[in-house]
Amino acid sequence: MSYVIERAIPGEMDDVLSVLKYFNMHHIPSPEMESIDLNHFYVAKLEGKIVGVAGWKILDDGRGKTTLMGVIPEYGGLGIGKKLQHMRMEVLYREGCKVVITNADRPETIVWYKKHFGYHEIGKLPKLCSFGLETVHEWTTLECDLIDYFHTVGERERERSQYMQDNDAFPLAQYPPLIINVCLTGMVPTKQATPFVPVSVEEIIADAVRVYDAGATMVHIHARDENGKPTPEVKYYEAIIKGIRKLRPKLVCCATTSGRDWHEFEKRSAVLYLDRDARPDMASLTTGSMNFVNQASINDPTMIQRLAIAMKEQGVKPELEVFDLGMVNFIKYMERNKIIEGVKYINILLGNINTARANISDLSLIVSSLPEHSVWAAAGLGQFQLPMNTAAILAGGHVRVGIEDSIYYDYKKEVLASNVDLVKRITRIASELQRPIATIDQTREMLGLSQ
Repeated sequence: MSYVIERAIPGEMDDVLSVLKYFNMHHIPSPEMESIDLNHFYVAKLEGKIVGVAGWKILDDGRGKTTLMGVIPEYGGLGIGKKLQHMRMEVLYREGCKVVITNADRPETIVWYKKHFGYHEIGKLPKLCSFGLETVHEWTTLECDLIDYFHTVGERERERSQYMQDNDAFPLAQYPPLIINVCLTGMVPTKQATPFVPVSVEEIIADAVRVYDAGATMVHIHARDENGKPTPEVKYYEAIIKGIRKLRPKLVCCATTSGRDWHEFEKRSAVLYLDRDARPDMASLTTGSMNFVNQASINDPTMIQRLAIAMKEQGVKPELEVFDLGMVNFIKYMERNKIIEGVKYINILLGNINTARANISDLSLIVSSLPEHSVWAAAGLGQFQLPMNTAAILAGGHVRVGIEDSIYYDYKKEVLASNVDLVKRITRIASELQRPIATIDQTREMLGLSQ
Protein backbone atom coordinates (compact mmCIF):
# COMPACT_ATOMS: atom_id res chain seq x y z
CA MET A 1 0.00 0.00 0.00
CA SER A 2 1.37 3.38 -1.02
CA TYR A 3 1.16 6.41 1.25
CA VAL A 4 2.20 10.07 1.03
CA ILE A 5 3.48 12.36 3.76
CA GLU A 6 2.80 16.08 3.65
CA ARG A 7 2.47 19.10 5.88
CA ALA A 8 -0.82 19.35 7.76
CA ILE A 9 -3.16 22.11 6.68
CA PRO A 10 -5.92 24.06 8.48
CA GLY A 11 -9.09 22.04 8.69
CA GLU A 12 -7.33 18.73 9.43
CA MET A 13 -7.37 19.12 13.23
CA ASP A 14 -10.21 16.65 13.76
CA ASP A 15 -8.45 14.03 11.63
CA VAL A 16 -5.20 14.52 13.55
CA LEU A 17 -6.98 14.12 16.88
CA SER A 18 -8.80 11.02 15.64
CA VAL A 19 -5.41 9.35 15.04
CA LEU A 20 -4.10 10.42 18.45
CA LYS A 21 -7.23 9.03 20.11
CA TYR A 22 -5.96 5.50 19.45
CA PHE A 23 -3.14 6.27 21.91
CA ASN A 24 -5.06 8.36 24.48
CA MET A 25 -3.21 11.47 23.35
CA HIS A 26 -6.20 13.43 22.12
CA HIS A 27 -6.95 15.31 25.37
CA ILE A 28 -6.05 18.73 24.00
CA PRO A 29 -5.99 21.28 25.49
CA SER A 30 -4.87 19.70 28.79
CA PRO A 31 -2.04 20.10 31.33
CA GLU A 32 0.03 17.73 29.14
CA MET A 33 -0.59 19.48 25.81
CA GLU A 34 -2.07 22.93 25.73
CA SER A 35 -2.53 23.21 21.96
CA ILE A 36 -1.52 21.84 18.58
CA ASP A 37 0.23 23.96 15.95
CA LEU A 38 -0.64 22.36 12.61
CA ASN A 39 2.12 24.39 10.99
CA HIS A 40 4.50 22.06 12.82
CA PHE A 41 2.81 18.80 11.90
CA TYR A 42 3.24 16.12 9.24
CA VAL A 43 0.39 13.84 8.24
CA ALA A 44 0.62 10.51 6.42
CA LYS A 45 -2.22 9.84 4.00
CA LEU A 46 -3.30 6.60 2.41
CA GLU A 47 -5.95 6.92 -0.30
CA GLY A 48 -6.69 10.40 1.04
CA LYS A 49 -7.21 9.25 4.64
CA ILE A 50 -4.93 10.53 7.41
CA VAL A 51 -3.47 7.41 9.06
CA GLY A 52 -0.40 8.86 10.78
CA VAL A 53 0.62 12.16 12.38
CA ALA A 54 3.80 13.65 13.85
CA GLY A 55 4.52 17.05 15.39
CA TRP A 56 7.54 19.02 16.55
CA LYS A 57 8.60 22.38 17.94
CA ILE A 58 11.79 24.37 18.31
CA LEU A 59 12.89 25.15 21.86
CA ASP A 60 16.00 27.24 22.50
CA ASP A 61 19.80 26.94 22.50
CA GLY A 62 19.81 24.66 19.47
CA ARG A 63 17.28 22.22 20.87
CA GLY A 64 14.15 20.80 19.33
CA LYS A 65 11.35 18.64 20.67
CA THR A 66 9.04 16.12 19.12
CA THR A 67 5.49 16.50 20.35
CA LEU A 68 2.86 14.00 19.28
CA MET A 69 3.14 11.04 16.95
CA GLY A 70 0.95 8.07 16.13
CA VAL A 71 0.01 5.72 13.32
CA ILE A 72 -3.37 3.96 13.31
CA PRO A 73 -2.50 0.40 14.41
CA GLU A 74 -4.05 -1.34 11.42
CA TYR A 75 -1.55 0.52 9.20
CA GLY A 76 1.48 -0.57 11.19
CA GLY A 77 4.35 -2.28 9.43
CA LEU A 78 4.31 0.01 6.39
CA GLY A 79 7.22 2.14 7.55
CA ILE A 80 5.00 5.19 8.13
CA GLY A 81 6.24 5.85 11.67
CA LYS A 82 9.91 5.70 10.68
CA LYS A 83 9.32 8.06 7.78
CA LEU A 84 7.38 10.55 9.92
CA GLN A 85 10.08 10.54 12.60
CA HIS A 86 12.92 10.97 10.11
CA MET A 87 11.14 13.87 8.40
CA ARG A 88 10.46 15.80 11.59
CA MET A 89 14.06 15.24 12.73
CA GLU A 90 15.15 16.56 9.34
CA VAL A 91 13.07 19.73 9.79
CA LEU A 92 14.60 20.38 13.19
CA TYR A 93 18.10 19.77 11.83
CA ARG A 94 17.55 22.21 8.96
CA GLU A 95 16.32 24.81 11.44
CA GLY A 96 19.65 24.60 13.30
CA CYS A 97 18.73 22.25 16.14
CA LYS A 98 21.64 20.14 17.38
CA VAL A 99 19.67 17.85 19.67
CA VAL A 100 16.07 16.68 19.84
CA ILE A 101 14.15 15.75 22.99
CA THR A 102 11.37 13.15 22.95
CA ASN A 103 9.09 11.88 25.74
CA ALA A 104 7.66 8.38 25.54
CA ASP A 105 5.83 6.04 27.91
CA ARG A 106 5.44 2.76 26.03
CA PRO A 107 8.37 0.34 26.48
CA GLU A 108 8.21 -0.78 22.85
CA THR A 109 8.25 2.84 21.70
CA ILE A 110 11.28 3.65 23.84
CA VAL A 111 13.12 0.67 22.33
CA TRP A 112 12.05 1.82 18.84
CA TYR A 113 13.54 5.30 19.32
CA LYS A 114 16.79 3.87 20.66
CA LYS A 115 17.12 1.16 18.01
CA HIS A 116 16.34 3.17 14.90
CA PHE A 117 17.37 6.71 15.76
CA GLY A 118 20.16 6.49 18.34
CA TYR A 119 18.31 8.04 21.30
CA HIS A 120 19.46 7.62 24.90
CA GLU A 121 17.63 8.23 28.19
CA ILE A 122 18.29 11.44 30.11
CA GLY A 123 15.57 11.39 32.80
CA LYS A 124 11.97 10.90 33.89
CA LEU A 125 8.98 13.27 34.17
CA PRO A 126 5.72 12.66 36.07
CA LYS A 127 2.54 12.80 34.01
CA LEU A 128 0.24 15.71 34.77
CA CYS A 129 -3.01 14.04 33.71
CA SER A 130 -4.38 10.98 31.97
CA PHE A 131 -2.40 10.96 28.73
CA GLY A 132 -0.88 8.15 26.75
CA LEU A 133 -0.53 4.73 28.39
CA GLU A 134 -2.74 4.87 31.49
CA THR A 135 -0.79 2.18 33.37
CA VAL A 136 2.42 4.23 33.21
CA HIS A 137 2.53 7.41 35.30
CA GLU A 138 5.74 8.98 34.07
CA TRP A 139 7.43 9.90 30.83
CA THR A 140 10.86 8.63 29.88
CA THR A 141 12.79 11.55 28.42
CA LEU A 142 15.04 10.65 25.48
CA GLU A 143 17.63 12.70 23.65
CA CYS A 144 19.15 12.33 20.17
CA ASP A 145 22.23 14.07 18.78
CA LEU A 146 20.93 15.33 15.42
CA ILE A 147 24.39 16.17 14.08
CA ASP A 148 25.66 12.67 14.72
CA TYR A 149 22.46 11.12 13.37
CA PHE A 150 22.51 12.93 10.04
CA HIS A 151 26.27 12.58 9.59
CA THR A 152 26.12 8.81 10.04
CA VAL A 153 22.63 7.76 8.90
CA GLY A 154 23.82 6.80 5.42
CA GLU A 155 26.72 4.77 6.74
CA ARG A 156 24.53 3.01 9.31
CA GLU A 157 22.00 2.07 6.64
CA ARG A 158 24.73 0.72 4.37
CA GLU A 159 26.15 -1.34 7.23
CA ARG A 160 22.70 -2.65 8.07
CA SER A 161 21.98 -3.54 4.46
CA GLN A 162 25.33 -5.30 4.12
CA TYR A 163 24.74 -7.23 7.34
CA MET A 164 21.37 -8.38 6.07
CA GLN A 165 22.93 -9.39 2.76
CA ASP A 166 25.61 -11.41 4.55
CA ASN A 167 23.53 -12.99 7.29
CA ASP A 168 19.79 -13.00 6.60
CA ALA A 169 17.65 -15.30 4.51
CA PHE A 170 16.22 -14.37 1.12
CA PRO A 171 14.25 -12.30 0.36
CA LEU A 172 15.20 -10.22 3.43
CA ALA A 173 18.65 -10.28 1.89
CA GLN A 174 18.49 -9.14 -1.71
CA TYR A 175 18.40 -11.94 -4.26
CA PRO A 176 21.20 -11.94 -6.80
CA PRO A 177 19.97 -11.79 -10.39
CA LEU A 178 19.20 -15.30 -11.63
CA ILE A 179 21.59 -16.87 -14.16
CA ILE A 180 19.84 -19.34 -16.46
CA ASN A 181 22.18 -21.90 -18.03
CA VAL A 182 20.65 -24.08 -20.74
CA CYS A 183 22.03 -27.55 -21.57
CA LEU A 184 20.75 -27.59 -25.12
CA THR A 185 21.59 -31.03 -26.47
CA GLY A 186 23.62 -33.37 -24.26
CA MET A 187 24.89 -36.74 -25.38
CA VAL A 188 21.79 -38.90 -24.93
CA PRO A 189 18.61 -37.31 -26.42
CA THR A 190 17.92 -38.21 -30.05
CA LYS A 191 15.58 -36.98 -32.74
CA GLN A 192 13.74 -40.28 -32.41
CA ALA A 193 13.04 -39.50 -28.76
CA THR A 194 12.15 -35.83 -29.25
CA PRO A 195 12.02 -33.60 -32.31
CA PHE A 196 12.93 -30.62 -30.13
CA VAL A 197 16.52 -31.61 -29.40
CA PRO A 198 18.92 -29.53 -31.54
CA VAL A 199 21.64 -31.70 -33.05
CA SER A 200 22.97 -30.02 -36.19
CA VAL A 201 25.21 -26.99 -36.02
CA GLU A 202 22.44 -24.80 -37.41
CA GLU A 203 19.84 -26.15 -34.98
CA ILE A 204 22.08 -25.61 -31.96
CA ILE A 205 22.86 -22.05 -33.01
CA ALA A 206 19.18 -21.28 -33.58
CA ASP A 207 18.20 -22.79 -30.24
CA ALA A 208 20.92 -20.81 -28.45
CA VAL A 209 19.51 -17.61 -29.91
CA ARG A 210 15.97 -18.54 -28.88
CA VAL A 211 16.85 -19.31 -25.27
CA TYR A 212 18.96 -16.16 -25.00
CA ASP A 213 16.04 -14.08 -26.21
CA ALA A 214 13.84 -15.83 -23.63
CA GLY A 215 16.14 -14.94 -20.72
CA ALA A 216 19.07 -17.38 -20.64
CA THR A 217 22.59 -15.97 -20.53
CA MET A 218 24.63 -19.19 -20.73
CA VAL A 219 24.48 -22.25 -22.98
CA HIS A 220 26.10 -25.62 -22.27
CA ILE A 221 27.14 -27.05 -25.63
CA HIS A 222 27.51 -30.63 -26.86
CA ALA A 223 28.28 -31.13 -30.54
CA ARG A 224 26.89 -33.82 -32.82
CA ASP A 225 28.21 -35.03 -36.17
CA GLU A 226 26.27 -35.34 -39.45
CA ASN A 227 24.71 -38.57 -38.17
CA GLY A 228 23.52 -36.96 -34.95
CA LYS A 229 26.13 -38.77 -32.85
CA PRO A 230 28.08 -37.04 -30.04
CA THR A 231 31.51 -35.94 -31.21
CA PRO A 232 34.57 -34.22 -29.75
CA GLU A 233 35.69 -32.93 -33.15
CA VAL A 234 36.53 -29.28 -32.81
CA LYS A 235 35.25 -28.25 -36.25
CA TYR A 236 31.70 -28.61 -34.98
CA TYR A 237 32.36 -26.59 -31.83
CA GLU A 238 34.12 -23.93 -33.87
CA ALA A 239 31.14 -23.57 -36.16
CA ILE A 240 28.63 -23.56 -33.28
CA ILE A 241 30.47 -21.00 -31.15
CA LYS A 242 31.27 -18.70 -34.05
CA GLY A 243 27.67 -18.91 -35.21
CA ILE A 244 26.32 -18.04 -31.76
CA ARG A 245 28.74 -15.14 -31.32
CA LYS A 246 27.81 -13.72 -34.69
CA LEU A 247 24.17 -13.47 -33.63
CA ARG A 248 24.43 -13.02 -29.83
CA PRO A 249 28.01 -11.89 -29.18
CA LYS A 250 27.96 -11.86 -25.37
CA LEU A 251 26.08 -15.11 -24.73
CA VAL A 252 28.29 -17.24 -22.46
CA CYS A 253 29.32 -20.37 -24.35
CA CYS A 254 30.31 -23.39 -22.28
CA ALA A 255 31.62 -26.45 -24.15
CA THR A 256 31.65 -29.94 -22.72
CA THR A 257 34.83 -31.87 -21.91
CA SER A 258 32.82 -34.93 -20.91
CA GLY A 259 34.46 -38.34 -20.64
CA ARG A 260 31.21 -40.21 -20.97
CA ASP A 261 31.82 -41.47 -24.54
CA TRP A 262 35.57 -40.92 -24.95
CA HIS A 263 38.40 -40.95 -22.46
CA GLU A 264 41.53 -39.59 -24.12
CA PHE A 265 42.75 -36.24 -22.80
CA GLU A 266 43.42 -35.02 -26.35
CA LYS A 267 39.82 -35.55 -27.37
CA ARG A 268 38.32 -34.17 -24.20
CA SER A 269 40.52 -31.05 -24.18
CA ALA A 270 40.59 -30.29 -27.92
CA VAL A 271 37.87 -27.62 -27.70
CA LEU A 272 40.03 -25.63 -25.26
CA TYR A 273 42.65 -24.98 -27.93
CA LEU A 274 40.43 -23.38 -30.55
CA ASP A 275 41.43 -19.95 -31.81
CA ARG A 276 40.30 -17.14 -29.54
CA ASP A 277 37.29 -16.15 -31.66
CA ALA A 278 35.93 -19.70 -31.38
CA ARG A 279 37.26 -20.69 -27.98
CA PRO A 280 34.49 -21.18 -25.40
CA ASP A 281 34.16 -18.83 -22.42
CA MET A 282 33.78 -21.85 -20.16
CA ALA A 283 34.13 -25.62 -20.29
CA SER A 284 32.50 -28.29 -18.18
CA LEU A 285 34.67 -30.15 -15.68
CA THR A 286 33.12 -33.08 -13.82
CA THR A 287 35.01 -33.39 -10.56
CA GLY A 288 34.70 -37.13 -9.98
CA SER A 289 33.72 -40.47 -11.43
CA MET A 290 30.22 -41.94 -11.20
CA ASN A 291 27.72 -44.32 -12.74
CA PHE A 292 24.80 -43.30 -14.89
CA VAL A 293 21.95 -45.75 -15.41
CA ASN A 294 23.67 -47.67 -18.22
CA GLN A 295 27.29 -46.54 -18.23
CA ALA A 296 30.10 -45.07 -16.16
CA SER A 297 31.60 -41.63 -16.45
CA ILE A 298 35.30 -42.01 -15.64
CA ASN A 299 37.09 -38.94 -14.34
CA ASP A 300 40.25 -39.98 -12.55
CA PRO A 301 42.11 -37.38 -10.45
CA THR A 302 44.89 -36.91 -13.00
CA MET A 303 42.43 -36.33 -15.85
CA ILE A 304 40.44 -33.80 -13.84
CA GLN A 305 43.56 -31.85 -12.93
CA ARG A 306 44.99 -31.97 -16.47
CA LEU A 307 41.76 -30.57 -17.84
CA ALA A 308 41.60 -27.88 -15.13
CA ILE A 309 45.19 -26.83 -15.80
CA ALA A 310 44.57 -26.71 -19.54
CA MET A 311 41.51 -24.50 -18.94
CA LYS A 312 43.56 -22.18 -16.76
CA GLU A 313 46.34 -21.96 -19.33
CA GLN A 314 43.90 -21.25 -22.17
CA GLY A 315 41.83 -18.71 -20.25
CA VAL A 316 38.70 -20.87 -20.19
CA LYS A 317 36.72 -20.85 -16.95
CA PRO A 318 35.68 -24.27 -15.64
CA GLU A 319 32.02 -25.04 -15.20
CA LEU A 320 32.51 -27.36 -12.22
CA GLU A 321 30.00 -30.22 -12.23
CA VAL A 322 29.12 -31.78 -8.88
CA PHE A 323 26.97 -34.89 -8.54
CA ASP A 324 27.93 -35.77 -4.96
CA LEU A 325 29.52 -34.33 -1.84
CA GLY A 326 32.91 -35.92 -2.51
CA MET A 327 33.19 -33.91 -5.71
CA VAL A 328 33.05 -30.71 -3.62
CA ASN A 329 36.03 -32.01 -1.66
CA PHE A 330 37.99 -32.36 -4.89
CA ILE A 331 37.14 -28.78 -5.89
CA LYS A 332 38.59 -27.61 -2.58
CA TYR A 333 41.65 -29.79 -3.14
CA MET A 334 42.25 -28.16 -6.53
CA GLU A 335 41.71 -24.69 -5.12
CA ARG A 336 44.09 -25.40 -2.26
CA ASN A 337 46.73 -26.33 -4.80
CA LYS A 338 46.05 -23.28 -7.02
CA ILE A 339 44.79 -25.38 -9.92
CA ILE A 340 41.58 -23.34 -9.87
CA GLU A 341 41.26 -19.82 -8.47
CA GLY A 342 38.87 -16.93 -8.04
CA VAL A 343 35.11 -17.12 -8.52
CA LYS A 344 33.95 -20.70 -9.07
CA TYR A 345 30.82 -21.57 -11.03
CA ILE A 346 29.46 -24.87 -9.71
CA ASN A 347 26.62 -26.85 -11.23
CA ILE A 348 24.99 -29.22 -8.74
CA LEU A 349 23.29 -32.04 -10.65
CA LEU A 350 20.93 -34.15 -8.56
CA GLY A 351 18.75 -37.18 -9.12
CA ASN A 352 21.17 -39.53 -10.87
CA ILE A 353 20.74 -43.19 -9.86
CA ASN A 354 24.18 -43.51 -8.26
CA THR A 355 24.84 -40.07 -6.77
CA ALA A 356 23.12 -37.51 -4.52
CA ARG A 357 19.35 -37.53 -4.35
CA ALA A 358 17.25 -34.73 -5.77
CA ASN A 359 15.82 -33.36 -2.54
CA ILE A 360 16.18 -30.29 -0.39
CA SER A 361 18.35 -31.96 2.25
CA ASP A 362 20.98 -33.19 -0.22
CA LEU A 363 21.00 -29.87 -2.08
CA SER A 364 21.35 -27.96 1.19
CA LEU A 365 24.19 -30.17 2.39
CA ILE A 366 26.16 -29.72 -0.82
CA VAL A 367 25.55 -25.96 -0.97
CA SER A 368 26.62 -25.55 2.67
CA SER A 369 29.88 -27.37 1.84
CA LEU A 370 30.89 -25.21 -1.13
CA PRO A 371 34.06 -23.14 -0.84
CA GLU A 372 33.98 -19.36 -0.60
CA HIS A 373 33.39 -17.31 -3.72
CA SER A 374 31.19 -19.98 -5.30
CA VAL A 375 28.35 -19.18 -7.68
CA TRP A 376 26.16 -22.26 -7.75
CA ALA A 377 23.34 -23.56 -9.88
CA ALA A 378 21.12 -26.59 -9.42
CA ALA A 379 19.82 -29.06 -11.96
CA GLY A 380 17.49 -32.01 -11.51
CA LEU A 381 17.80 -34.96 -13.83
CA GLY A 382 14.66 -36.34 -15.45
CA GLN A 383 11.52 -35.72 -13.43
CA PHE A 384 13.54 -33.83 -10.84
CA GLN A 385 14.35 -30.91 -13.14
CA LEU A 386 11.53 -28.57 -12.14
CA PRO A 387 11.67 -29.08 -8.34
CA MET A 388 15.45 -28.66 -8.20
CA ASN A 389 15.34 -25.60 -10.44
CA THR A 390 12.66 -24.08 -8.23
CA ALA A 391 14.59 -24.92 -5.06
CA ALA A 392 17.64 -23.15 -6.48
CA ILE A 393 15.63 -20.03 -7.31
CA LEU A 394 14.25 -19.89 -3.76
CA ALA A 395 17.62 -20.57 -2.12
CA GLY A 396 19.45 -17.82 -3.99
CA GLY A 397 21.28 -20.13 -6.38
CA HIS A 398 21.03 -20.25 -10.14
CA VAL A 399 19.52 -22.67 -12.64
CA ARG A 400 20.67 -25.20 -15.17
CA VAL A 401 17.78 -26.35 -17.33
CA GLY A 402 17.38 -28.00 -20.70
CA ILE A 403 16.66 -31.01 -22.84
CA GLU A 404 19.97 -32.67 -21.91
CA ASP A 405 18.62 -33.15 -18.38
CA SER A 406 15.01 -33.94 -19.27
CA ILE A 407 13.20 -34.17 -22.58
CA TYR A 408 9.81 -33.83 -20.88
CA TYR A 409 7.96 -30.77 -19.65
CA ASP A 410 5.75 -32.64 -17.17
CA TYR A 411 6.16 -35.24 -14.43
CA LYS A 412 3.99 -37.81 -16.21
CA LYS A 413 6.26 -37.73 -19.27
CA GLU A 414 3.42 -36.94 -21.62
CA VAL A 415 4.50 -33.53 -22.94
CA LEU A 416 7.83 -33.12 -24.73
CA ALA A 417 9.74 -29.97 -23.86
CA SER A 418 11.59 -27.47 -26.00
CA ASN A 419 14.52 -25.60 -24.53
CA VAL A 420 12.84 -22.25 -25.00
CA ASP A 421 9.67 -23.43 -23.20
CA LEU A 422 11.79 -24.64 -20.27
CA VAL A 423 13.48 -21.24 -20.06
CA LYS A 424 10.17 -19.40 -20.23
CA ARG A 425 8.87 -21.51 -17.35
CA ILE A 426 11.90 -20.59 -15.24
CA THR A 427 11.51 -16.87 -15.97
CA ARG A 428 7.82 -17.10 -15.10
CA ILE A 429 8.52 -18.83 -11.76
CA ALA A 430 11.29 -16.36 -10.96
CA SER A 431 8.95 -13.47 -11.74
CA GLU A 432 6.31 -14.83 -9.36
CA LEU A 433 8.99 -15.14 -6.67
CA GLN A 434 10.17 -11.58 -7.48
CA ARG A 435 13.65 -12.79 -8.39
CA PRO A 436 15.22 -10.70 -11.18
CA ILE A 437 16.69 -12.42 -14.23
CA ALA A 438 20.37 -11.68 -14.81
CA THR A 439 21.35 -9.63 -17.81
CA ILE A 440 24.27 -10.84 -19.85
CA ASP A 441 26.54 -8.17 -18.33
CA GLN A 442 25.47 -9.13 -14.81
CA THR A 443 26.13 -12.78 -15.60
CA ARG A 444 29.62 -12.08 -16.86
CA GLU A 445 30.36 -9.90 -13.86
CA MET A 446 29.13 -12.52 -11.37
CA LEU A 447 31.18 -15.24 -13.06
CA GLY A 448 34.31 -13.14 -13.42
CA LEU A 449 34.26 -13.25 -17.21
CA SER A 450 35.32 -10.45 -19.51
CA GLN A 451 32.56 -8.17 -20.72
